[in-house]
Amino acid sequence: MKSKTPFILIVTLLLACAAPALAQTVAPKSDEPKLVAVLKDSETPLKAKIDACRQLAIIGGKDSIAPLAALLGDEQLSHNARYALQMNPDPTVDEALRDALGKVKGRPLAGVIHTIGYRRDAKAVGTLGELVNSGNPMVAGAAARALGDIGNAQAAQALQQALPKAPGECRLDCYEGLLRCAESLAADGKKPDAIAIYDRLYKSEAPHQVRGGALRAAILTRQAGNRQKLLQEHLGDDDYILFSAAVQASHAMRSARATTILIDAMKPLSADRKILVIQALGVRGEKGAAPALLDAAGSGDLRVRIAAIQAATELGDVSAVPVMVRLLDDGDRDVAKAAQESLATFPGREADAAVAQMFAGDNADRQRLALDLMGRRRMTSGIPALLKAAHGADLKVRTDAIKMIGDLGGPDQLPTMLDLLRNTRGTQDLAAVEQALTAICLRAADSKSEADKLIAQLDKAQPPQKAVLVRVLGAVGGPNALQAVIACARSDDADVRAAATRALGTWKTVDAAPSLLAMARESSNPSEKTLFLRGYLNLAARGDVPVEERLAMCRQAAGLIVREEEKRLLLGTLGNIESPEAVELIAPYVDDASCRQEAVLAAVTVAEKLLRGRGPAPFAARLIGPLEKVVQAAASDDLAKRAKAVLAQARNKAGVN
Repeated sequence: MKSKTPFILIVTLLLACAAPALAQTVAPKSDEPKLVAVLKDSETPLKAKIDACRQLAIIGGKDSIAPLAALLGDEQLSHNARYALQMNPDPTVDEALRDALGKVKGRPLAGVIHTIGYRRDAKAVGTLGELVNSGNPMVAGAAARALGDIGNAQAAQALQQALPKAPGECRLDCYEGLLRCAESLAADGKKPDAIAIYDRLYKSEAPHQVRGGALRAAILTRQAGNRQKLLQEHLGDDDYILFSAAVQASHAMRSARATTILIDAMKPLSADRKILVIQALGVRGEKGAAPALLDAAGSGDLRVRIAAIQAATELGDVSAVPVMVRLLDDGDRDVAKAAQESLATFPGREADAAVAQMFAGDNADRQRLALDLMGRRRMTSGIPALLKAAHGADLKVRTDAIKMIGDLGGPDQLPTMLDLLRNTRGTQDLAAVEQALTAICLRAADSKSEADKLIAQLDKAQPPQKAVLVRVLGAVGGPNALQAVIACARSDDADVRAAATRALGTWKTVDAAPSLLAMARESSNPSEKTLFLRGYLNLAARGDVPVEERLAMCRQAAGLIVREEEKRLLLGTLGNIESPEAVELIAPYVDDASCRQEAVLAAVTVAEKLLRGRGPAPFAARLIGPLEKVVQAAASDDLAKRAKAVLAQARNKAGVN
């Protein structure tokens, strides 16, 4: 009979349920009758019924089962009703779902079947077995998967009986269901039943993924002796699917006997199959496999040798280290490269010792290779040997060793490196020491403190070494370093002064700006002055400096600008400041033939940014005059077009015709 509940009452009930739901997300148990009433009323909107189902999924009891079951055939509400029933622990739900199997059709039926599987209703097995042969692929596939979810012996039997007649489209679902049944049976202690299913499947004409998965499970489900026997049998299988499944099973077998079986099986195999076994030995990680792997690494197929090197590295057995060192000289470059990669990653002090021994020899090529390995292994234990090599005869080894000290060392090595700097003369050696000092200082927890140690060396250093210290201080930065570099910029030595000037020209913090401006004013050397201005304007270009401060810096620099390069530097900085004053500062340079087009581009760029968008621009009128000059000066067609467009935009926003 049609419900007579007034629509307004339904809305009231929903609001009453929704209020706590909004606050707590869960309606009280006492609201179940109200929610059931919502489901029963034919006038209730769809959204309200969906919300009621969601609440009943949380608080629903016995009284909500029948109303929800009545919706299982509804295309729009079936999913929500199923979900609410699925969460209800009352056993009557299973009866309602089984009853629906004979009434619901199509997609809703597939959904009901899924819910039965989720609830693992063993009483539904017979009907589900019949539905596998229903002729409807969607329903048949759902039934097969549900039987797999139920997973008992009866479900497995139903699937086995249904499989020969199952639609082709759902055969894979049947196989999946059987595998899941076997898995459940094994977990429940019924391993013989599970093994019988696995054996039947891997010996069948099932798809390769089913056969492979079944054999892997068949091996691992058996007791130790039978497990090893089946592994051994299929490591010699002509069927590659079953062979590879057996190898995969060995990954999970934790017994020395399995390792022996793999090693014995490996010898007569083809290269492709041998590689799979070698990789399995590496995954298993049993060091007893090391001799076989090292033997395979020594000769034979190239791919097998490389796989064996990689697997032996995974084992981490120290017996592999001398073999890898020996293979560095192998005639095949790929093998030698694989051995090198092995030594770079091989764990333990034995590999460190081998690399150190390589470095201690008199072969320069081997020493350079050892240096590379030291860096990749992060071998801080090699620093004493590196310090000794820093005084060696071979220039390449010497400079590389110095750089590696910087790469591996820390503040503890700084005094030694400063001593080395005092006694270093050659250009390449000085460059290496500079790189090492920079790396050590920048990596230090307190780089400014390390910089103070460098500053203390300035007065005692000769000009070439002093220039190195200045460049390192420029990289490290800090207030003390800044003052020291400023002082060096006034040095009588040209090299020291040049190093300091370049360091100031690339200084990273704005506290250098006043000194850079002052030195630009003082300098009588045009090139030095340009470098100071470059550094100053680079700081003025920083986006984290307030616009007004950046403009003020540009105004101060403008009074010193003379050279064409300096003008371009100023225009490049102004072109990135979004302010009408920037355009006004650019405007005079439009009349300068040496930088006219740079000025035009900078002015147009700033004006375009200022006038973008549809909103008002109160400063638009200020841009008109400078932009009129820009339009007249623009040489290229593209730039002239942009200048005219932005001028028209300024006039429009200023209300000028």
